[in-house]
Amino acid sequence: MAQDERIAYYATLCEQLYNPKSSAERDQVQKMLEYSFPTFAGEAGSGIAAPQQQPPPPGLENAPTFAIVTPTDTASALRVLLENSPNPLVQTFCLSRLKQLILAQFTIFESGTKLQLRTFLLEYCFMHPDLQPFVIAQLAGVLASLTRLGWADMVEYRNIHKDIQQFLQATMDHRIVGLQMLAVLIQDIQTSGTNTPVRSAQFRKAAAAFRDSQLFDIFETSFETLSGLLQRNIPFDKPGQEERLKDAVIGVLLKCLSYDFAGTNLDDAGEDFGVVQIPASWRSVFEDENFVPTLFNAYRELQPPLSSKVMECLVLVASVRKALFSGDAERSKFVLSIMQGVRDIIFTGQGMNDTSNYNEFCRLLYRFRATAPLNEMAEKPGYVDWISLIADFSIKAVQSWKWAPETTHYLLAFWSRILQSMTHYQQLNDVLVQKIKSITVELSRTYITTNVESVPTRMEEMLDDPLESEEALVETLVMLGQIARCKYEESSTALVAIFDPIAVQYQELITQARSGMAGGDSFKEALEVIETKFAWLVYISAAFIGTRPAFLSSEELDAIDGQLTTKVLQLMDVNQALQNQHGSAFLNQKLDMAFVYFFMQFRKAYIGETNGKSVYTKLAELFGISDQILMLDVIMRKIVSNLQCWGHSEVVIRRTLELFNELATGYSAVKNLRKIETTRLIMQNHMSSEFAFFESSKHQQNRMLYYQVLCKVLFSEDNNEREFHAFMKPFELRLQPIETLDSVEAFRQEPVRRALSDIFRDLRGFIQPIQNRRHYLMFFDWFYPDYMPILLRALEAWSPDPSANTLLKFFADFCFNRSQRLNFPISSPNSILVFRDTSRVISTYGRHISERQVTNESDKYPFKYKGISICFNILSRCLGGRYINFGVFWLYQDKAIDEAFHMMFQLMLSIPLNDLMGFPKLARAFVTLLDDFTQEQLTALPTLEPSTFLYLMQACELAVESTESFILSHASAAINNICTFVAQETEKNEIRKSINSVVGSGGEESPSATAAAAAAGASSERRRSSNSSKQAPATHWLMTYLAQFPNILPSLLVTILNLVLFDDTQDQWTLSRPLYVLMLLQKEYAVEYTSQVISQQLPERREFVAKALNTMTEGIDWTLAVKDRERFSQNVSAFRRELNMSNVVLVPVPLNRSMITSPTAAQVAAAAQAAAMAAGSSVNAPVIASY
Repeated sequence: MAQDERIAYYATLCEQLYNPKSSAERDQVQKMLEYSFPTFAGEAGSGIAAPQQQPPPPGLENAPTFAIVTPTDTASALRVLLENSPNPLVQTFCLSRLKQLILAQFTIFESGTKLQLRTFLLEYCFMHPDLQPFVIAQLAGVLASLTRLGWADMVEYRNIHKDIQQFLQATMDHRIVGLQMLAVLIQDIQTSGTNTPVRSAQFRKAAAAFRDSQLFDIFETSFETLSGLLQRNIPFDKPGQEERLKDAVIGVLLKCLSYDFAGTNLDDAGEDFGVVQIPASWRSVFEDENFVPTLFNAYRELQPPLSSKVMECLVLVASVRKALFSGDAERSKFVLSIMQGVRDIIFTGQGMNDTSNYNEFCRLLYRFRATAPLNEMAEKPGYVDWISLIADFSIKAVQSWKWAPETTHYLLAFWSRILQSMTHYQQLNDVLVQKIKSITVELSRTYITTNVESVPTRMEEMLDDPLESEEALVETLVMLGQIARCKYEESSTALVAIFDPIAVQYQELITQARSGMAGGDSFKEALEVIETKFAWLVYISAAFIGTRPAFLSSEELDAIDGQLTTKVLQLMDVNQALQNQHGSAFLNQKLDMAFVYFFMQFRKAYIGETNGKSVYTKLAELFGISDQILMLDVIMRKIVSNLQCWGHSEVVIRRTLELFNELATGYSAVKNLRKIETTRLIMQNHMSSEFAFFESSKHQQNRMLYYQVLCKVLFSEDNNEREFHAFMKPFELRLQPIETLDSVEAFRQEPVRRALSDIFRDLRGFIQPIQNRRHYLMFFDWFYPDYMPILLRALEAWSPDPSANTLLKFFADFCFNRSQRLNFPISSPNSILVFRDTSRVISTYGRHISERQVTNESDKYPFKYKGISICFNILSRCLGGRYINFGVFWLYQDKAIDEAFHMMFQLMLSIPLNDLMGFPKLARAFVTLLDDFTQEQLTALPTLEPSTFLYLMQACELAVESTESFILSHASAAINNICTFVAQETEKNEIRKSINSVVGSGGEESPSATAAAAAAGASSERRRSSNSSKQAPATHWLMTYLAQFPNILPSLLVTILNLVLFDDTQDQWTLSRPLYVLMLLQKEYAVEYTSQVISQQLPERREFVAKALNTMTEGIDWTLAVKDRERFSQNVSAFRRELNMSNVVLVPVPLNRSMITSPTAAQVAAAAQAAAMAAGSSVNAPVIASY
């Protein structure tokens, strides 16, 4: 086909890809383009897959294609397409595909190809300065990827500034393009984000080297360009060029200053708390007296949004570390220039009419204060006037809440930092200290007044209300409390002065309500406005009290807290009276949430404290509250009120129960809580119908939290058996009528289903916090065996409906040996009985869920896999709990263990491997069970079906490649358990053979050989006695299967070794455990494969790689001794460390995946026959279990 036809064809496909008529068309075109330009990436994104093994997708049968055999051919084809098509969509596809190709196959490109790729991209951009900005960004992204990957090996890649300098010295369009490319290069070349690739160590080194050798030159060039723009000495020949150049140069400066200099990758959430670690080599620029003034001048000269970007640069400049400067004089000049620039902006108001500028300026104040200590600023001339200006600006900013709502946080943080510093710098003069203290009072008064007065406006205009986001509000209030504490008496007086007039208005409305004049919307609106104002005041009062520093407090300050608490309790009483009279008609969620938060802060400041008695002086006068116990009673009454009134609000109930939980946390706290009459009433009436939240299904999690707290309160005393049975009486009354039900249909009635779901959810919450063995056995004896039949019958009736998950979750906690609470007396049969019922639970649910077919992907987990994962958790907790003697089941041939394991395997096999790894919770439950099961029980099985065994091995291989450490570690442990058993069996067989050969030759056995033979046979003899009374098998079925499927161990070895060699994972120690045993079992194959790895590397690196690989086996005696395992793990760590330090990334070996393949029917039959023969029986002979 002619070249033009081919270009036109692919240009059309690119048009369809980015402008599709439907999603199906886009998917189809994407497959066609990916097939036409393959990256040759394997499943793991590296290595070379056999090209074009798959048939072409529909539409490509007779299409004009490029002749592509290798990744280099793909790069050449993309280059041809890029050179011959001016279409931006074609350029976008080519560059994105080229980036994917480079990331996947860079290591196998020849040096000449790597250099040609980079040269081509630079020349292409130079020849086309009119490219679209998004195309330039993509091209720069490809260059950044090349630079990161090739920095260590390609010297030519390290001259970015010199290469882009050619653009900067050409035409103005080239200059703009060069700066745009630099901005993207700087951004992309630094390691950032959470999606760090496997070459993260290599990329970090490239980013550090780029920082040290290129970044400063780029910054200097950009700053010179900015200076030239401000001095108007740069000529332009086209309209729009000046604005484009300004935007490009500010973008480069911002990327330079925000570079990750320390390699810490601070995320956006933490950026306002970090110091910018500018390298010492930049000192000359920051000490230049024109540097900071130039940036402030640029802010004044440029218009938004460029001015806000300049202010971002100033924020970063103000955040530099003090050690950057060569001396105090230079640092002093720098601080003065920042202060002068801030003063000028406040005086002139330059740019403050733009919200972005305004927000960034407030950030500048905060970051400047965070990095410049108070004593350093206070010693500067004119500081008092400067801080007064900041105070006036802060007050006006707080009052401008509607225009710039995000600025308050930064300004309060600024003043909070100022006040924190005052405690450390005692040498500050009195005038300054008094000035700052007076500012704090005015700032506190302004914040309170502004937010209280903003309530009607927020409600009328339906603006965002900070009260609806308590988490963000609390962060601001904490800083306000710290500010108010500076001059606490005056600040609290200001709060009370605002509080009292609103209280008078509130009392008038309450009087109207009592006189029957509470009708109409106007009354409700007025009441809502006043109560929302009170919500603000209660939150602020809570912040004042919550920031009480115990080590600096005094009786006078505590008395002020008592006055504030009195005001809040008076308000709460009035509000409670209104609720008692009118029920839920006038409930205000914001106010009640404020009350809960207030009590949380009061608890933190005063409950449990030995000092702070002055807080109760005022409370004792008005309410008779003279100590912590009486205050706790007030709090508990509010908790009870909320539980009764707020059943329709999940968030209020949740926060109320969290308060209850905090009160019950701690030894002395829960002891005090038990002394309160209100607490005793709750314990005696915990299922009272007055608790409205019981009636709503949205409080399922809240119910559990409720009973968790009650459990802690109940068991806070040791001698409480009578109390326990009294507490459980309501559960008995609810379970008694259900006990009489005798049919599955009866259990399927909706009232019964709802009742049992609530009961078992409550019981689950109750048993979760129990850590004490005596307390748990108290519950165990109450529940078991009397109520176990109810759970079994309900499970039979409900399975496989998701409602059965509640029962399964309860049982999973019931059999969970948390803190050894399930260790029964040695003569107790309870552990045996528990596992028998576990077997019934698993078998009952498994029988039903196995029959359910779910095809919809979104329904698979909730309707099938969730229940299966809980079953896995149940079995895992039984196996790993170490309180059940499973040998008894094998010894007496109890069918419970047979049925449990049979159903376990059936459930496992019902899960496709793709689904197993596709649902994280299911995968976690599966690998946890596999880890616990392989420790002992797998090898104790009489036999196992080949298909089941292969499924387990495939699952292990997939799980060990997981990116989640939890899944990887348990999968590695399971492989280690299996392979360790195989190694032990192999060692025993070799000992037997050596003994037999000695005996067969007529020689006399040595005492040591006799002892070895006895040791080798001991374990087998024990297994014989536990499995059956017949002759024990000479060869374990596991050994037989590994002989029948010889690819299993090599495949596992290659998978794990690849992770160690080619993946920059943090789980090297975890992977080294199974890897050691696999290499012990497969020594010859390990040598062969490592030879392949060495031969795959570049010729100049093979010697280095060979030496590095040899370090993994240095000093290893290849035994199962702990010292050899530990030495090997240390060697693996040393190997990875050596690779990282030498900046070497190994080239993977091309492999066919999934060496553990599904067996054919003939293979399965042959394996079963071999296992049966090894067991000394025919295939049809009965065994305890055949899975």
